[in-house]
Amino acid sequence: MTSPSEPEPLLARPYVLTGGRTLGASDLPLEAVVVTERSSLPAGATPEVQAIVRLCRSPHSIVEIATHLRLQVGVVRVLVGDLADEQVLSVGVTASNQLDERVRVLERLLDGVRAL
Repeated sequence: MTSPSEPEPLLARPYVLTGGRTLGASDLPLEAVVVTERSSLPAGATPEVQAIVRLCRSPHSIVEIATHLRLQVGVVRVLVGDLADEQVLSVGVTASNQLDERVRVLERLLDGVRAL
């Protein structure tokens, strides 16, 4: 059973939630930190969008949002991108948007996990 702040398990196909899009306006890195700027949403906002806005009252990364809400990372990227465009959410700048640097960060993360 899910808590009231979490959406029910995903029953709709991911492409329904994103309007058929697989990429948002920007390619948000998994580690990008997201914070809610304003809680007002248009009428008819989906439960997934509402849950993202509620969760991000405190900072969370894209991958954390996906994990907490049991949504696919691609869906979260698109929805967060849309909400950032509407200035509902702000997305923090990561250390680097360069692919090589992002790969090195992920490799260091894996090394740390393996060391546990």
